Amino acid sequence: MSRTLIGYVIFIALVAANVFSTKASAQSVVDMKIKVDNYFNQPIVLGYYFDQKMLVKDTLVTNDKGVAHYQKDEPLQQGVYVIYFPERSYFDIMIGDDQTFELSCDTLPDMVSRVKVTGCTMLSDFVEYQNYLNARQKDIHALNEQYKLLKESQVAERDALKAKYDKIDSEIKERNEAVIAKNKNNFLSVFLTALKEVEMPDFQAESAETLPDSVLQRKRYDFYRAHWADNFNFADDRLLRTPFFIRKVDDFFEKGLLQVADTVANEAIRVIELARPNKEAFRYFVSHLYNMTNNSKIMGMDGALCTLAERYYLSGEADWADEKFIKDLREQVDGIKYTLIGQIAKDLNMISVTDEWFKLSEVDAPYTILAFWEPSCGHCKKEIPELKKKVWDRFASKGLKIYAVYCQVERKEWEDFITEHQLEEWMNVYDPYGRSGYRKYYHIKSTPQFFVLDKNKKIIAKRLGVDQIAEMLDYLFTHPDVKL
Repeated sequence: MSRTLIGYVIFIALVAANVFSTKASAQSVVDMKIKVDNYFNQPIVLGYYFDQKMLVKDTLVTNDKGVAHYQKDEPLQQGVYVIYFPERSYFDIMIGDDQTFELSCDTLPDMVSRVKVTGCTMLSDFVEYQNYLNARQKDIHALNEQYKLLKESQVAERDALKAKYDKIDSEIKERNEAVIAKNKNNFLSVFLTALKEVEMPDFQAESAETLPDSVLQRKRYDFYRAHWADNFNFADDRLLRTPFFIRKVDDFFEKGLLQVADTVANEAIRVIELARPNKEAFRYFVSHLYNMTNNSKIMGMDGALCTLAERYYLSGEADWADEKFIKDLREQVDGIKYTLIGQIAKDLNMISVTDEWFKLSEVDAPYTILAFWEPSCGHCKKEIPELKKKVWDRFASKGLKIYAVYCQVERKEWEDFITEHQLEEWMNVYDPYGRSGYRKYYHIKSTPQFFVLDKNKKIIAKRLGVDQIAEMLDYLFTHPDVKL
């Protein structure tokens, strides 16, 4: 069955809960009846949306008259719920303050357009609005199909279809505003307001001269970043129990925001602080946005992780986190805070394979590769020769230096590997007495690990593969004016 509100459905396996059965209670806060013609003694799942998932709340069973009666003394948390049938037919309902109502339908197929609501005006408006949107989407689909058949030369016909589309779009917005106004004191108003897209100004029209594309792009980005959340109430936990809200938040952080650690951290803090008045929403966004940075595959995003971890978890504000989590997180932050992108690399002073002392800070090079490795490591056996072939042999003549740290103390295997792979020109060093603290400062839990440093020993890249390092250096050496 097609979904109507946002154009997509999140399917998950619904696990049956215990069959609900109780005697009628005059004091029930939740009193919900679901009636489907010719659907006798069959299960119905009551689900709800949360964090882009559809979860089971309870399971009902219709009686021999096709009626399922659901009663509870405690109110349901407000949000968008799902009435789900084993035949994979389902429809959304909105649970607000008034949780006494009746739903009836004469057939399972095409349920949304056939559901009737008695007893709750807001829910009735919600179902009616779904039906309205469904009809309008069909109109838009028909226009799109007509548009595909037109040739580029049929300008007038194309313009006519665009005008019809714009008219439908305008009518949908007007209907949306009317429903919001009618329901201004309940959740439907909050829900529909959050569905509204940010209206982007016509920056081109604001200037007497044509603006370069780069300037227009920047203006649009800055405006969207400032206003993307204008229609959201982050302190309203009801929005968490909808099928679209978190997806819109994630889309902004993943697609609408420059993937720079400080930028992401600042926006995350803004969202979290907007959610702070509501304990559930605050907890959710602290956890969700921290996990987003923790799971990111983008180099340097651990800077945002450190910022959020220190501000909310390690400060004690996240009082729901257990001691083990906090202990492990503190160790993680301590392990990466010295190697954040943009920081000056912690200085090292180590003994070379020729028994000389070399300080990392004194290496004179436009770029330095700081490599941690050991000959007994299977991955190192492959990557270190590749580092020589694809990086050293290509860029040594341009001034590149490699400060290669051997992470063990047994000299023979180290010396043999250097000789076998002709690495004598590197600064091959080690720390036999464990005085440098390199494992702590560079968070060396495994090898190999590579860091790219600029001429001032600022960390500009880390934990890249050899091919990525080669590509990066090729770009940097051919674009000497690039500022990092």
